[in-house]
Formats: sequence, C-alpha cells, structure tokens
Amino acid sequence: MPACIVHYSSERWVSEYVKNLEFDILPKRCYIFLSVKSYPKEEKDRIPILAHFNAPPVLASKMCTEINGYFGSRSTYGDDDRLKSYSTWMRCLVKMILKEPAENGKDYKWYEMTILSHWDVLAKTHQILCIDTPKEFPEALQKALLQSASQMTENYLRDPFSMHAQLLDQIVQLNDESVWAIRHPIREIEKRRPTAGPDFESMHEISRHTIHISEVLLVTIQNFESLREQQRYIHNESLQSDKGKMLLGKEYREQALEYLNFQIQMLKSLRERSISNHSRLSSEIVVAYNRIAQQDNRAVSSIAFLTMTFLPAAFISSFFSTTFFSFGEDGLQVSKQMWLYWAITIPSTLIIMIVWRLCLHTKAPLTYRNIKDFAKARLKQKQKQLTEKAVV
Repeated sequence: MPACIVHYSSERWVSEYVKNLEFDILPKRCYIFLSVKSYPKEEKDRIPILAHFNAPPVLASKMCTEINGYFGSRSTYGDDDRLKSYSTWMRCLVKMILKEPAENGKDYKWYEMTILSHWDVLAKTHQILCIDTPKEFPEALQKALLQSASQMTENYLRDPFSMHAQLLDQIVQLNDESVWAIRHPIREIEKRRPTAGPDFESMHEISRHTIHISEVLLVTIQNFESLREQQRYIHNESLQSDKGKMLLGKEYREQALEYLNFQIQMLKSLRERSISNHSRLSSEIVVAYNRIAQQDNRAVSSIAFLTMTFLPAAFISSFFSTTFFSFGEDGLQVSKQMWLYWAITIPSTLIIMIVWRLCLHTKAPLTYRNIKDFAKARLKQKQKQLTEKAVV
C-alpha cells in the first residue's frame, strides 16, 4: 500500500513516499500517513496493522470506523514492573467546508482521522500511524518538527508522548480552519440580508454544518483530555528507574503538561466560536422568518383596510335596499336620493377607520429608540432628584 513517511534521519526530520509500505522495516522514529483509499477495507486485512501497534482488534470493526471519536491506550510492563511499551489509539473528525464544490457535488469534506502510536523502550522505537489526514498534513507536520525546539534528548526519547505534541498542533490547526471556513458563508448571509431575500435551504444546510463542527470539536476536546490524564499518569507513576527515581525531568514533565493544557484550551475556544457561529445563523433564520411574518401582516392589514373601506357602503346600500340606478325609456337614470347615500356612507366610513386606528394603535411599538429615550428620561429624572437632595 502506498504511504508517506516522515522520519528522523541524520539529525533531522525528512519525508519520503513509498509505493509498498512494510511495517517490519519502518524507521525507528517515524510518522506514517495512509490515505483512506490505501487503508484496507476488510476487517481481516486491518487487524495485522492494528497488531503492529498493539491496538485492539475492535478498532477494525464498522462501529469504530463510523463513530465520531475515541481515545484509548495500553501499557505493557516487564518482570521488574517497569514500563516496557506503550500504545495509544485516537480518532478525531474534522468537517471542512470547501470554497468550491468537489467532484461529487458536495461543498464539504470529512477527514476521519485515526491515529495509532506505539512506543517500545527496548527496541527504541516510536512510530505513529495517521489515517485519512489531509494531503498537506505530512508537509505541515514536517515543517513544524523542523521548527520545533525539542531535540532528541534523553527526556524526549524516554517519553511515550514526545511525538504527539506537534501532531496535536496540526489537529488544532485543522479545527481552526474548519471553524473559520463555516464563518465566511454565515457572514455573507448577514451582509446580504438588507438587499436579498432569505435562502432557507442554504441557511439550514449551513446550520447542519455548524452542528457537526461543534459536535466533533467537543469529542476532540474529550480525546485530548483523556490523553492528558494518561500522560500525567505515565509521566508521574510509570516512568521510574529501579531506584524509584523519575526518568523524566520535572521541568520536562511540567512543560509537556502545560503545552497540552494550552492545546486543549485552544480547542475549547474554537468550540465557543463554533457555537457562536451557530447562534448567529439561528438569529439570521429568526430574522428572516420575522420579515416574512411582517410582510404577511402588511398584506392582511391591506385586505382589512380595503374591507373596512367598502363594507359601510355595501352595508348601508343593502340595509336600506337603496336603488340609485334605473333603466327607463331615456336610458340609465340616477336617483334623486343619491346624495343621501354619500352623506351617510362617507362619515360612517371615516368613523369606523378612526375607531379602528384608536383601538389597534393606541400604544407605540416597542423599538430600540423608544427604549433609549425612556432610559434617558429616567436618568434625567434620577439626576434631578439627586440634585434636589444635595441642595436640601
């Protein structure tokens, strides 16, 4: 199966592409990137890969390939109760909104990343397998590793989580791009609101995206927090020498924990932004519904106005059985009592309209300007009272 490998060689991180990946001859410290197309489809073909990373076979099941996220770990100890090897498995989903629709017509793409790691103290290996990451992910990770201040120190080599930090940075970066990608169409909806009518189908589709993004962000945060718990335990309890001394320095352990806390906090901030995006879109949908309701209300009011305009005249005409026109020998003739009809109809129509106006519009509508004027008046009244008390 073809793969991209980022590995440590000659005191630097390098990347290479291989056409046929063989797990038995992998570099000792490396990241392996498999596309979702290269990863085996059948469960029986996935199990050997999971076994290489000492991960449970259940990860090959349909349940674990469709779930929205998980984190797990497995520790192996020797006869002397010292940590011999350590494995982790994690699944993080990211939904990316595309600027242009893809070939399948969708304007979004799911990255269902599965990450397996295995650290072995005797073999001096630390290997991480990343499945279904974006194409630019390996290059971005290599660049981050080259810029990183961390070197191949004793602490770095002894730490089962040493190669996770830059990897988690890239996951945080992906989530940041995902959150801001959904923000742009929401902003466009807000900007065109005064001039264009609402597109409810598009708005509800974007709303669905925001719900998914918030969901997977929450699960990713939970994954990072679970990883933090395991890292704290391994650093403080499991990595000890025969004499009970910590194998990792205090400064290294605390800085590793502090940086992971920082990454978790960034994810939490991104989730708040995602929730805010969803709230903004919900507000736009409510405003659109209110505008439609106002338009319907105007139409109903117009119909009511026309009804009140012609109703008095029709009522009076039918009530008095008035006939104002007749056909005679000389053609159409108008009754001499026509003035009486207008004398009664016009005043009665005006009276009905005035009464309707007084009954339905006695109170001014509650607007921001009214509230502001009311607050100013109350403030002036309060200041006047304080001034009078001061004079007394």
